[in-house]
Amino acid sequence: MRRTVAALLALGMLLGLTGCGKKGTYIVDQDVPEEKEELVFYSPTAMGNEVREGGILHAMQMAIDEFEKNHTNIGVSYKSYTPKDYQEKSYDDAVRDRVRSHLGDDLYIMNPDVAYELYREGYLTDLSDLEAVQYMTKDALNQCTIDGKVISVPMTMICYGLFVNQDLLDRCGLELPETAQDFLHCCEVLKENGITPLAANRWWMETFVLTQGFASLYIEDGREEKISSLNSGKTPISQYMRPGFEFLQEMMDKGYFDVDFAKTAEAGDEKDQFLNQEVAFVVHYDTAIQNQVYGTHEFNMAFIGFPTDEYGQVNLMNAAQRICINNETEHMEAAREFAERMVSKEVVADLVKSSGGFSPRTDIVYDRPDILATAYENVEAGRSIPGSNPEIDLEQWGTTCVLVQELYAGKSVDEIMDEFDALQLEQMAQMAG
Repeated sequence: MRRTVAALLALGMLLGLTGCGKKGTYIVDQDVPEEKEELVFYSPTAMGNEVREGGILHAMQMAIDEFEKNHTNIGVSYKSYTPKDYQEKSYDDAVRDRVRSHLGDDLYIMNPDVAYELYREGYLTDLSDLEAVQYMTKDALNQCTIDGKVISVPMTMICYGLFVNQDLLDRCGLELPETAQDFLHCCEVLKENGITPLAANRWWMETFVLTQGFASLYIEDGREEKISSLNSGKTPISQYMRPGFEFLQEMMDKGYFDVDFAKTAEAGDEKDQFLNQEVAFVVHYDTAIQNQVYGTHEFNMAFIGFPTDEYGQVNLMNAAQRICINNETEHMEAAREFAERMVSKEVVADLVKSSGGFSPRTDIVYDRPDILATAYENVEAGRSIPGSNPEIDLEQWGTTCVLVQELYAGKSVDEIMDEFDALQLEQMAQMAG
């Protein structure tokens, strides 16, 4: 029987794991026949979740179909968890709990901070010998390699930036911002004209913080020395993070986005505000040009990098849809073959074709949507940074995200910088021990 990811059954059920104990939503494919061996693949991508594009579901289905055609005795059980709201256990915490509770899952899609953490705990398999790895771009591999081991393989590279309602800017006599001061000026003029400048959620404002803070580390010379200084503790992490948090605090103080909304909004909850032309800027990644997200816009839309005063626009790149294999799997050979299929040339090409954006493989030629021209230009000119870099011992993306939420809740920048530096020292002690 051909099983489709689109037909996944939504089941409301108690997680039964440690954590908040809230009821979340599993999306579970139950069509694996009893006579078949089950390969469990756990993912955050659920049908009906507008934050996740249909393109990834189609690409995953390609991989599942091809794998099962070549392994008639194995069925892929696709499971997904998506929290209902901010009070629910996050997908990241659900993955942590499932792995540590030894529930028998074979493969996962993991976010970088979770993958780094669980690798350190000994749960993830080295994928260096997969054939697909030799075709991965340098940027993709750099984000997925720790201690010389490839702990995940990405299906795509996503590029974060600002989607812009250019009509609203034109109405106010504004141009697309190139620098941080340009951006703040745009926000002030928009606000004066009764337009909320930016819509934010609780997850993605760290993009401003990271680009403001880490642009100098990646764009200027001396990257290796700077990272070594961070890892040794000679340079406090706050030296890089303070400018970004101060920039975000300024936006909060001046009312450039609705902080109360951002405190509880999930990624994508700001969609209607942007499409209804209530705001001029919104953070998202490149594949939001699809119809499921912003592709049905009725205004002139642009996609740009995050403006910085020193370097102009800077985009933030993340290796995404990272496939990881549980070291405890009882189906290691099959899991490796399935991972190979998930990041194969055919599947990745299908995903890039349907979604736009950037490929993690060097052997794929694809059309570049005109609306992403500025992002391609920024990346090719070296004006991009990774959202998370395993060369830095302290995880950046997830840590910054949590601390941004503390800023929303009223902590001062100084308090957050002290917390960040303390986390850096704690990580150093763990690495030394």
